[in-house]
Amino acid sequence: MPGAAASLLFLSLLVLESSAVQFDFKVAPPKAATASNNNLDSVGNNRYITNITISGNVVPVLIDTGSTDLWVAPPQGLTNFNDTGLSTTVRYGDGSTFVSGDIGVGAFSLDGQFTVPFQAYLNVASEAGEDPDLDIGIFGLLGLGFETNGGSEINNAVQHAQGPEATWGQSVLSNIFAQNPDSSNFMGIALSRLGDQEGSADGSLTIAEYDPDYESVQNSPKLSQTPAGSGTWSIVLDSFKVGGNPITWPSTLSAAPAGKNIVLLDTGTTNILMPQAQVNAIYSTIPGAVLTQDPNIPLAHVSESHNVWVVPCTAEINVATTFAGQDFAIHPLDVTDMGIIQSPDGTHNFTVCLNAFTDIGLIGQGETDALFGDSFLRNVYTAFDFGTGGPTKGTPFVQMLSTTDATKSAADFTAVRAAAMQNMPPELKPIDLIRVFNGSLNAADAVPVSTDSKKNDASRRTFAPGMGVVLGGFLLGFSTLF
Repeated sequence: MPGAAASLLFLSLLVLESSAVQFDFKVAPPKAATASNNNLDSVGNNRYITNITISGNVVPVLIDTGSTDLWVAPPQGLTNFNDTGLSTTVRYGDGSTFVSGDIGVGAFSLDGQFTVPFQAYLNVASEAGEDPDLDIGIFGLLGLGFETNGGSEINNAVQHAQGPEATWGQSVLSNIFAQNPDSSNFMGIALSRLGDQEGSADGSLTIAEYDPDYESVQNSPKLSQTPAGSGTWSIVLDSFKVGGNPITWPSTLSAAPAGKNIVLLDTGTTNILMPQAQVNAIYSTIPGAVLTQDPNIPLAHVSESHNVWVVPCTAEINVATTFAGQDFAIHPLDVTDMGIIQSPDGTHNFTVCLNAFTDIGLIGQGETDALFGDSFLRNVYTAFDFGTGGPTKGTPFVQMLSTTDATKSAADFTAVRAAAMQNMPPELKPIDLIRVFNGSLNAADAVPVSTDSKKNDASRRTFAPGMGVVLGGFLLGFSTLF
């Protein structure tokens, strides 16, 4: 789960598919599906889970590079729970999101390959608010972050009770690495994408070894943790490009090199969270896109504001990030979300597409300029290195290999979006959708995009081609994105 140094407990609204990107970059070849490298499952492209065994219980858990601890909350409860008599609370984000419970200890296993005989974990008894992850079959979280700076609440509780020599309270990764002190301390993560036609990679999580299909990541530039010792997977971003042109993005962090930004890589975040000014810089390039401020539109992803870009569902823009001088394309299906909206009078349903990159607000203030979650990480194979093994580990670093073929992703976007829309309600132009919800256009009189006449086109051109329109203060009704 993402957040300041950890991830937020994000709302898991399932989306049909998302959209935006491509360039001609060097890309890793497609993966072959094998049992050894297919241990991560995608839940609606919003969550990535793996099955663990803890104290004899098999539990599907979210993988989260933005936090450290292991906790579980299976609905049937745990058998063979070995209660240590200790309890703690693990907090996320600004602290308002948390889980609490009793600390247990038991045998841990991932894939039957990575085992820890005595692993501390939290048996959750209560949470802050309702957790929609539980409703979609995710019953815990496996933290893959740092223990530096007291990053593990479980380990803090154990060592407070039994002293600093007690090591069984360490994170899963720390305990696995401790069993092999001569090996390098790193993990590799590949995230899959549901709904595309490229045959995207099966999801994989490997520890102290690379996915065999992506071993060439070892030749990629090493992106050092910045600032060093931050306790997060934060790295330097050279630029964020739209249509091949970098957007203006002044960093708020003193540790950021001149003209660059610091972003946090977080598998527990569903999308990209960035400042609203940069969100606007991206989506305002889409012809016909409309920005409106409305709390009644439920974005498919968490946002710190109600600023929503309504965009044409067939709109495609080229988006790429640059790290260490290397460009990484983002697939067009990762930049907008498509769903269904119901008219205020409840008589009509319309297809609508909204921005997938959203406002970061004060999340991570002082620590990161943006959270780069799964919308970005689906496009790369990432090796997260804690500074390699041994007693003299250096600065942690990240290596990435592009997995998105820019040319193929463009055709993929067109085919996938068109096929999905064939089975969905009609789409309106964004500005006409706004008019339906502000009462200036009856839903029954709205002309779908596919049948719009030239006369209606001419009468509705209230903005320059290629520019977004900003409309404020409209009260919009919205059903549920899916």
